Amino acid sequence: MRIALLSPYDDRCYGMRMIASVLRQHGHEVALIIFKQFVVKPVSLEQLEALRHPPPGKPSPATETLEEGDYYLSYPEPVSETEWQLFLGKLTDYRPDLIGVGLTTPTYEAALEVTRRLKSELPNVPVIWGGIHPTINPEQCIEQADMVCIGEGEHAMVELAQDPERTDVLGLWRRSHGGIVRNRIRPLEQDLDSFPFASWGENEWIVDWNQLVALPASNRGYFRGIYFTMTQRGCPFSCTYCFNHVRKEQQRGERYVRRRSVEHSLAECEQRARDFDLPGFPFNDDVFVKDLEWLEEFAEKYPRRVGLPFGGYIHPAVSDKEMVRVLAGAGLRFVTFGVQSGSQYIAHEVYNRRHSFDAIVELAQFCESQGLELVYDVLSNCEYESEADCLQTLRLLMRLPRPRLLQVKGLGVFPPMKISTLRLPKHCLPETTFEFWNLLYLMTRHREIAAEQLLALSRDEYLKAHPEALRAVALALKQKEAAVRNSREEIERLQKAGGREANVRGLWRKARSLIGRRLPKPVAEGVRSVLTHLRRAEAGR
Repeated sequence: MRIALLSPYDDRCYGMRMIASVLRQHGHEVALIIFKQFVVKPVSLEQLEALRHPPPGKPSPATETLEEGDYYLSYPEPVSETEWQLFLGKLTDYRPDLIGVGLTTPTYEAALEVTRRLKSELPNVPVIWGGIHPTINPEQCIEQADMVCIGEGEHAMVELAQDPERTDVLGLWRRSHGGIVRNRIRPLEQDLDSFPFASWGENEWIVDWNQLVALPASNRGYFRGIYFTMTQRGCPFSCTYCFNHVRKEQQRGERYVRRRSVEHSLAECEQRARDFDLPGFPFNDDVFVKDLEWLEEFAEKYPRRVGLPFGGYIHPAVSDKEMVRVLAGAGLRFVTFGVQSGSQYIAHEVYNRRHSFDAIVELAQFCESQGLELVYDVLSNCEYESEADCLQTLRLLMRLPRPRLLQVKGLGVFPPMKISTLRLPKHCLPETTFEFWNLLYLMTRHREIAAEQLLALSRDEYLKAHPEALRAVALALKQKEAAVRNSREEIERLQKAGGREANVRGLWRKARSLIGRRLPKPVAEGVRSVLTHLRRAEAGR
């Protein structure tokens, strides 16, 4: 059978890449077409306010706060008519027997339009939807597509491709003349080694930039930028904002977290390192640093067979110092902590993340002692958060070792996640208030500003009302950090006054001049507030 797999606004699309490989393993011809890349787009505070309060039935998008501004993840860049013609023309020429569309909740609207156009252009070709959104919202999706794949789709797609008329394939819902056939969900595959490696660069195409472009594996630069792999499926946790708690209910009684063998994982690393000349491996497991026996075998073999830097997620509930020590000797270079919140109420009662903050701090300190770069994830803009919760998050970040990267992402609420149905008090802080706290979070990673200065800034009511002033200061800190990293001359220039306090004063002068160039004059009052706090903090030493 000839099958086209389509991925709107997601060029990494790991699930689609796995299904493409499994279908080819069983003798089917597969084309993978990326319909527009995953992109981020800057948004204003006014736009952010509207995005946070979508019309009923529409999800709030994921966003990230950086020093430069707020960004929409992933932004559905409008499709030009040229791109529609290229996309539909490619499919018409390919003449598929079956079309699969992979989607998430943020790409649902795009999948609707893609399917509508497909049905107009290729009315006799069945369309099947799969991915996270159809898995957790099958009733909604079966109204839009001919078939829906629920759960992991490798085996279901193979069985469908072998017999397209079959109606009893586990994990598939399909519309028929007699109504909708709703087959039960398929048990999880426990032997992940039975699957081939995910497909990268084999009969792969992208429609974007008003072009249709082939993406062969020889395009090393492209795949180096998006490649990742996973050694596991499933997450050990059941956070209320994540789909994993829904999936665990669907697969109740089964072993949800499964791992490939070390041998299978290393074989893929060896091949992809050659294919794409990779600088290292980001393992995208929900938690990579777990299961000491597996990690010891990995650490013994990885350096001589692959030998590239690698990193992944870590969590004190399943990770410990011995695991870190073992991996650090094998090439581990960075670890990512899902900090999310420093408020016990938000972490425990809202997010269902019942971990110890002291344990996170202790493990992060040990990772720093092993020479590892640290990355922290923080969730913000939660409607259940109060300013007291935000302050607790700031205090936790100040306790942690300074990270190489701090990712502050706005919480996206997607039904039917548990967080969307919680009956808890909502504070619904204004976007300007969240912006203020998010910028303070970002500033905790800079050694140039002391904890007491950050706490003083957190009490400044003018800055809270005008976070654009604080943003300019945060941006100056980031620019200074880049200068320190990239130019010794810049280091000497910023530190020529000598001493820590002088360096800080010079930094804030730079921030003030930056603000004067970029922001309206009324914002200067906010800058004076910042400098007042700094002078008071320095005078108290």
